[in-house]
Amino acid sequence: MKKVAVIGTGYVGLVTGACFAETGNKVFCVDIDENKVEKMKLGKVPIYEPGLEPIVKRNITQNRLHFTTQLKKALDFADIVFLALPTPLGDNGAADLTYIMSTANEIGKIISEKKIIVDKSTVPVGTSEKVRIEIEKNSKVDFSVVSNPEFLREGFAIKDFLNPERIVLGSSDVYALKIMTELYQPFIRSKDQLIFMDETSAELTKYAANSFLATKITFMNEIANFCECV
Repeated sequence: MKKVAVIGTGYVGLVTGACFAETGNKVFCVDIDENKVEKMKLGKVPIYEPGLEPIVKRNITQNRLHFTTQLKKALDFADIVFLALPTPLGDNGAADLTYIMSTANEIGKIISEKKIIVDKSTVPVGTSEKVRIEIEKNSKVDFSVVSNPEFLREGFAIKDFLNPERIVLGSSDVYALKIMTELYQPFIRSKDQLIFMDETSAELTKYAANSFLATKITFMNEIANFCECV
């Protein structure tokens, strides 16, 4: 059993927290919205995703899944901390990292022992290093940063998480990779699913995967248009 905190209970964060709890880990999910947190404590899921609500309710009942607005409470508890925060488009079209960087700053103020900080959000290449620097501004405690991009499809997120096509772990820290491998072990069916690389490569892999999906859709549409012509 691992002790996990997931900061952010949007689509990715809630699915991540629920699925890790489902495999026997103890999980604290953190959100600043008190009303949302109170509803989730009762098993009321704020998003629609097939199969998610039963998992949330079951793990709340079995005392493995918890919800809180208190970041310190979750950080004091957890050894592995996932950042599953929104990265909306800014005015210039680039990803807005405000939520991630402000949270990293707070983490640096709070942690008092070694933690593994995991970027789960979709972030630009180089974000893991920015997170590391932001935490170091307020903390001298040893910590690791891992890039662990998500590849979840809406409507199939539970299936994709529990039976992943690939698990990308980006870190230069051998200890962090060992702990993350243990955390993901219940989801691994073959050695080919688990892919190790550095943080920057993992961040780029997410953008490459997204771009390739868009390319495939565009190609299909072009072939369809061609078919109409011939």
